[in-house]
Amino acid sequence: MMDALDCVDLVRHGMVRFRVPGGPVVYVDPFQLEKAPHDADLIVVTHSHSDHFSPDDLRRAAGPDTCFAVTAPVADWLTGEMGVNPAYISLMTPAAPDLVFECGVVLTPLAAENSNHPLGFGFGALLEMGGFSYYVAGDTDVLADVACDVLFVPCDGLYNMLHYMDQVPDQLAAMDHKPGVVVPYHYAGYMEGTDSNGPHLAEKLKEMGFSVRLLCRP
Repeated sequence: MMDALDCVDLVRHGMVRFRVPGGPVVYVDPFQLEKAPHDADLIVVTHSHSDHFSPDDLRRAAGPDTCFAVTAPVADWLTGEMGVNPAYISLMTPAAPDLVFECGVVLTPLAAENSNHPLGFGFGALLEMGGFSYYVAGDTDVLADVACDVLFVPCDGLYNMLHYMDQVPDQLAAMDHKPGVVVPYHYAGYMEGTDSNGPHLAEKLKEMGFSVRLLCRP
């Protein structure tokens, strides 16, 4: 039986890359890519902060037929600086409707907000592909209560979830829809002094009965 995380081949900082067997290649917030595969069927950019909107990495990931789901500032850059046809760009807000892409991905935008990211500045993404659902929360202190097989939750404790050891467990415990697996992300490497955040959060969540996987690379 296929594991929901079999198609997740890279998690770095706030980036998640999915390679669905026989299906699409999807990047959420491509960042610090070591190569330029130009293989993306879909690129999602949750907001315009430089650790999520990285022009160099967009150029590395995008191919001639890549679709984009992005906020307005990123859309302006894509058309003005990268020459992307506007027909390939979908403007996203937390209130935007679900989108179904030709590559087979269904995207539901969700609210993402905190003092550093006001409501409407960015969005979280619920992605359905390959028979599984993935909630990439983005930069936020508030998690949506939605059914998902995998939840990628920020735990940097600097700009998001300042009290992540309490905030994340408390919100998960209160949810009607518990995620199948929790993956801590948005810590380590790029954010100095945060390397232990994911392991510490994982330990607490496991004590609460949640399934947790550590996939974030420094």
